[in-house]
Amino acid sequence: MTWRVGRLAMVGLAVALVATPGWAVYKCTAPNGSVVYQDAPCTGKGEEMALPSALVSTPPAPRHDTAPNTPAVPAPAEAPPPAPAPSPTDSAAKTQLELDADHCLDWYKPLLRDPKSAYYSNPSRNNRVVSLDLHTTNGYGGFVVLKASCEIHAGKLNETWTREHARRGGWPVN
Repeated sequence: MTWRVGRLAMVGLAVALVATPGWAVYKCTAPNGSVVYQDAPCTGKGEEMALPSALVSTPPAPRHDTAPNTPAVPAPAEAPPPAPAPSPTDSAAKTQLELDADHCLDWYKPLLRDPKSAYYSNPSRNNRVVSLDLHTTNGYGGFVVLKASCEIHAGKLNETWTREHARRGGWPVN
């Protein structure tokens, strides 16, 4: 029986909170003549202002007694077209380390959830091992950074040793 009374009191409190029109704000005039807004009633001169409890404020209405608004900075006539992205087949501009990192990324792509969004950063070489950071999406839509390493012999990826590096790095390989 007491839980029903408690539940009824909670429902009544919720209805009372929802039904309130808003908060009262008081516009008070201080002894020195300045205007102050506060939530407590004024001690001297002042008036109560009722504010609606809307969560989104509406923009103020434009004033008609002022000059029309002009932008401070004029808009450019036309934006220049974006520079074309370098094509992935343009290997003449890439260093040998970048070419090896591309091979490494291509090897890891079938293991990724979203291979199209994957890219690498920070490629480095230690003898024949190329290490890089793989950036790819996780299951929640965010990006994660995973470490990847590949073994490169004479410009070609060594499948056996790359698989071993991936296994040691925690990648799901056989």
